[in-house]
Amino acid sequence: MWDTATVAEITKFANKLAWTSPDLQVLRPDLAGQYPTIAEILQDHIQKNDERKKLILPDLRAFGNETVAVFSDFGGEHKAANYYTYSTLVCGWNLTDVFLHKMKTVRETHRLGEKEISFKDFGMGQVQRSLPDYLKALDFVPGLLLTVAIDKRIKSLFGTDADATTDLINETLEAGGFGGRKKHVNEKLLRIIHITAFLTGLLAHDGHKLLWVTDHDSISPNKALHENTLKLFQQVLNIYARPGYTFPVLGGALPFEERSVDQLDLLSATDIVAGTLDHYLTKRDDHNPDDILVKSGSDVVIRWLAHNGIGLKKSNIVIRETEDGQLRYGTLDINLTDPPEGITEIPVVV
Repeated sequence: MWDTATVAEITKFANKLAWTSPDLQVLRPDLAGQYPTIAEILQDHIQKNDERKKLILPDLRAFGNETVAVFSDFGGEHKAANYYTYSTLVCGWNLTDVFLHKMKTVRETHRLGEKEISFKDFGMGQVQRSLPDYLKALDFVPGLLLTVAIDKRIKSLFGTDADATTDLINETLEAGGFGGRKKHVNEKLLRIIHITAFLTGLLAHDGHKLLWVTDHDSISPNKALHENTLKLFQQVLNIYARPGYTFPVLGGALPFEERSVDQLDLLSATDIVAGTLDHYLTKRDDHNPDDILVKSGSDVVIRWLAHNGIGLKKSNIVIRETEDGQLRYGTLDINLTDPPEGITEIPVVV
């Protein structure tokens, strides 16, 4: 438990990191009707959560932060999953010192060395024991962690005829100099690009430098296609950035090319949440909610997702297809039946 003075200091810090009276309108009226479905869902999600008094966004200008870092990872690509999950962390890179300091202690305490904390390794004792301390450290990261779970029955969010849309996307990317991937990868590429660009447009401010770190997979399997992905992101960002906003630097990294434990520890947040939610939602589809048994470690992550941190805000969206082929989406609210004891609530005024 924190003493009164500590609570007062943390409350002051948390309120400085919260964006007061944020501008939530990302989609431009002059481009109405031209945005993909995924962008319209994201816009509706943040506005409805604001109306529900459930929205707190980070102010990434706080304390003179100059760089916005974006981390992306994905889940659900195994056959047993019912959902593809896309997890994105947008944070103030220059404001991560508290987190990075805490992670040095976490790594030393649990003897992790440079081992990546990942969902696939939840069965490893060191990784599982480190999870509670790792998640507590993440709560000090000033940023937003948003995960979108998309029903696998939905073949495309960019057109109604999946086959025709796949061909059109491929032709358009090739014509624009952004091709080179297999056709089936392009839908994933555009989902990731638009989610990332929307959230960057929402949270980044004029003059911010941008750094995007994404997992090394089919959208960026080599250096040439990684540069191609970054160029496409920069182009798509133009339709989400506030009018008049410019970003002087846009850099990108693949964490396994130039290994940085600091970057890996932030990227791990998106890895474990994407993996946990694809795992949990698939279980929930197939079982009575009272009978769900999740992979050890996932329970810890689910409980963590139920609350915002001092710096880190969390939000989750589920997009499903109904029996008649219509899209339905909503916020995944996580409410604990047995909330942990000894929790100190920090009031934040936005």
